[in-house]
Amino acid sequence: MIGVIADDVTGATDVAAALRRAGLRTLLALDTEIDEPAVPADGIVIGLKTRSLPVDEAVAQSLAALAVLRRHGADRIYVKYCSTFDSTDEGNIGPITEAIADALQAGLVVTTPAAPLHGRTVYRGHLFVGDVLLAETHMREHPVTPMRDSSVPRLLAAQCTAPVGLLPLEIVQRGADAVREALEGARAEGIRHLVADAITDADLAVLAGALDGEPLVAGSAGLVGAIALRQTAGGTTAPAPPSGRTAIIAGSCSRRTLEQIDCFVGSGKPSHRVVAEPGDTAELLAARAVEWWDRQPSDAAALIYSSSPAAQRRHDVPGAGELYERTAGLIASQLSDRGVKRMLIAGGETSGEVIRALGTTVAVVGEEVAPGAPWIHDEARDVHLVLKSGNFGEEDLFVEVARQGRGA
Repeated sequence: MIGVIADDVTGATDVAAALRRAGLRTLLALDTEIDEPAVPADGIVIGLKTRSLPVDEAVAQSLAALAVLRRHGADRIYVKYCSTFDSTDEGNIGPITEAIADALQAGLVVTTPAAPLHGRTVYRGHLFVGDVLLAETHMREHPVTPMRDSSVPRLLAAQCTAPVGLLPLEIVQRGADAVREALEGARAEGIRHLVADAITDADLAVLAGALDGEPLVAGSAGLVGAIALRQTAGGTTAPAPPSGRTAIIAGSCSRRTLEQIDCFVGSGKPSHRVVAEPGDTAELLAARAVEWWDRQPSDAAALIYSSSPAAQRRHDVPGAGELYERTAGLIASQLSDRGVKRMLIAGGETSGEVIRALGTTVAVVGEEVAPGAPWIHDEARDVHLVLKSGNFGEEDLFVEVARQGRGA
């Protein structure tokens, strides 16, 4: 069984979608305190919130997740990070990978953020987003993890204690035997982390074939999806979300989420922007939003969002980001208490807070509404969620999900 440790919630749903796309029965766990799965699973994904935690805390949580996965029968472990390699000079990708490698006694770890499905490719060790180098994208000015270098080996080496090497594209494209030979050479040289070039799904398939039997691999959802295609598929068991009113809660300020908000608002559907004034609490902001929701037609899908372009963000509300995240969690919890069963959440940090507020620990992974953004079913709450990374989905995603619920 494949066990995946993901560094945020939307990244976890992305990789869970990749496993399910390969036909694997997939469970998404959002807490390390999980009981025996209620249904048989071919893959278990644990979504943590370790991307921007202090290194020691992130490593400790990841090792706890590893112990849970091994207890539930995972014999192949995958460390999943974002396809834009979101991290700082200190970590946490390198320290987490090294700690898990030590725990598994894995001498060499192949890693790549390549995910051609999402337009992420690696060539000569440099990470591209579409046709643009990572450091030339909007990620350069990310408020938490600014990415100002496009070289994955350099980025990783700054976080690691062990040597980092490169598996170039020309070797990958020679096939699995050539890759296996290169792995042996890297081991002989004492390399611990080997960054693999990949520009197509075929390249990822070669890597997956060469890595059969390796106890630990790391990367984005791209490589683990290729690995999953080589597993025996047990079928899928997730129920479809019911029809009905859809709540869309957005906290991401990514360009794509802002476009999705503009499309939804421009279509004439109900929307409410959460704007904090100095002194406002999350409880007050959530109460206003839910009161607004209650005034809308009972069959109308609606959007509640705190997202805004950089030029419109206020700087006179201390801790505004955390305030908006807590507000989103309170809104989701109160809407669930009102019987709302369909929710789309946009943004990794926002999704993490919503999951915490709902108390979701394990969910069954269902169909995708966009690549990397599946429905998940929290059976305990009986709520169906899409936890969407900020950059995922077409511009009309919010409108389309609302239409599918027939609550538009």
